Amino acid sequence: MKAILMIGGLTLVAASISAQRLPLSPAVKTVCEISFEKDAKRPARVEDGALDCLQKAAQLLQKSPKQKLVIVGISHPLFDHEEKDHGMEREVEDASGEDIRFEDVAAYRAVNTKAYLIKWYSIAPERIIPTTDEYKLGRKAILYLVPGDANFKHNYLKTTATNENPCTVKPCYPSQEDSLLAQNRDKIHAPDSK
Repeated sequence: MKAILMIGGLTLVAASISAQRLPLSPAVKTVCEISFEKDAKRPARVEDGALDCLQKAAQLLQKSPKQKLVIVGISHPLFDHEEKDHGMEREVEDASGEDIRFEDVAAYRAVNTKAYLIKWYSIAPERIIPTTDEYKLGRKAILYLVPGDANFKHNYLKTTATNENPCTVKPCYPSQEDSLLAQNRDKIHAPDSK
């Protein structure tokens, strides 16, 4: 799939590049994908359409207590970045999810998906590893089931782990600044259960 953008008479074409440069390890299973294309106001909020994928991931984790889940957040510079500078002028992260810096969109997609699984399916936080892949273009998160020895440095996918710890430099900057704290999301209900 290609995305085409015209700017001042110039036509830019961005081809989607495969996130996996090598075949997946036989120990890794693709679970599902979550789309983040409908809510332009909150581009990293887990959308209602994610319910089936979230349920599937939770069920697999509950059935496979020795495995973990890697969430790969993906962004697209043509669709996730508007002309205005999102987040560039503010001093603290925006908990509403409406003013996210472009470079944080993919990470927030992974972190928000993880937070939803923890809050609504009671999955242990250490069993979910949020990551990003800067080599893939899209507005989604891809979920993978991986062996239980996966960790922050080795997640089987060669993706970039998202550091959820707000203190990554010494001395620490203020705790409310530049941290990837998940944005709150109400429980998603199946269309026929409302």
